[in-house]
Amino acid sequence: MKKLLMMAVAAQCLAIAPPALADIEIGVINSLSGNFATFGQRYQAGMEVALEEINAAGGVRGESILLNVQDDRSEAKSALTAVESLNRQNVPLIMGSYSSGITGPMAQLMTRQKIPLIVLGSADNSITKPGSPWVFRAKHNSAIVAKTYFDYFNYLRETFNEDLSTVAIIYGNGAWPASLAEEGEKLAAENGYKVVGNQSYDQGTTDFRPILNRFRSDPPDLLYIVAYAEDGVAIARQIKEVNLNAKAIAIDTGAALPSFISQVGDLSEYVATVVSWSKDVKYEGTEDLYERLKAKIGEEPTFYEAEGYLALRVAADALERAKSLDRDDVRDALAGTDLDTPVTHVRFENNNGFQGQNPIRSLVLQIQDGEHVTVFPKDLAAEEVRFPTPAWENR
Repeated sequence: MKKLLMMAVAAQCLAIAPPALADIEIGVINSLSGNFATFGQRYQAGMEVALEEINAAGGVRGESILLNVQDDRSEAKSALTAVESLNRQNVPLIMGSYSSGITGPMAQLMTRQKIPLIVLGSADNSITKPGSPWVFRAKHNSAIVAKTYFDYFNYLRETFNEDLSTVAIIYGNGAWPASLAEEGEKLAAENGYKVVGNQSYDQGTTDFRPILNRFRSDPPDLLYIVAYAEDGVAIARQIKEVNLNAKAIAIDTGAALPSFISQVGDLSEYVATVVSWSKDVKYEGTEDLYERLKAKIGEEPTFYEAEGYLALRVAADALERAKSLDRDDVRDALAGTDLDTPVTHVRFENNNGFQGQNPIRSLVLQIQDGEHVTVFPKDLAAEEVRFPTPAWENR
C-alpha cells in the first residue's frame, strides 16, 4: 500500500510540474571554410556575442536560443543542401550567408519553401531587388554603398572646393564587385563625373600593373576600386609601384580589414572604404559592443562581426514579437521590425524596387596614422577627412 501511495503522489507531481523549457533553434548557413572563411568566421564571432547577450537577458519567449550552424564551405551547392537540412528540422528562420553568389540562390529556394531568411553578409542589390516577402536584409546593399562613396566624393568636392571630375573604376568579376561597379558607373554620370576607365579583372589575378598603367598618362581624380582581401592588398602595393596618383582613393571590401593596414603599411594612408559600422561611430552602445567583440576575437573587430551581431539581434527581436514560431508569423514579425541596436536602426522597407531592405546609413572610414577612423557622414564622423591624397613622391 505504501508503494502504491508513493507512486500515486509521484504521478500527481508529474501532472502538475511545469513542462521543461526547450531551446529555440535558429538556422545559420555560413562560410566557415573555403574562400570566404576569413569573413565567415568574423560573422560567426559577432553572432556568438549577440547569442550570449540575448540568453543572459532571458532569451526569447522565456527560452534560450541555440544556433544550428551549417558550413556552406563557400559554395552555393553546399548552402542549398544546408537549406534542405534546416527545413527538415523545422527551424523558424535561417540567417546566411556571406557571398552574394551563395545567398542569391538560397533566397530563391527559401522563398519557394516559405522560410524566412535574414541576410547575413551579402550586399548585391539583386537579393532584395525585386526581393521576396520572405527575405530581409538589415545591412546595406550595393546601391546604398555606391551612393555613400559618391556622396563622399561630392563632399570632398564641395568642402575643399576641389575640381574632381574624373573617376577610374576597377573591380573583380564576382557578383558583389560587379554590382558595386555598375552602381558606381551610374552614379558617376548622375553626379557629373567622367568615367575615364571601367576595368574588370578575373578573381585570382595577382598582377594589376597592366590595368593601372593605362591610367598613368592622364591620372583620374578618383580611384574607385572594388576588391576582396588579397586583391586589395596587391592593388594598393602596385598603385605605388606604377606611380599612379589620384586625389582620393577608395578600395571597397579589402581595405576594411585590419589586416589590410598591417600588410600594406604606410601605403594604406588616406585610403577610404565604406562600412556598415565602426568602433568610433556616434551611436549609443557602440563602445560597449566594440569591447565585447574585441574580447571575443582577441583583435580589432570590424563591421563583419557587427553585422553578425546585428543579424541575430534582428532574428531574436522578431521571434520575441511573433504570434507564434510558425514561419508565417515569424515573417510577419520581421516585416514589422523597428529596432534600435548599437550597429544601426533597423526597419524593413519596400520602395525604389527593393523589398525587405533596411535603409541603413553607411559610413566612410579613412585610414589615418595606421587606424580606420570614421570621416563621413559629417554628423557621425569621429575625425576630419584628410584630403587630398599626396602624390607618392611627396609622402
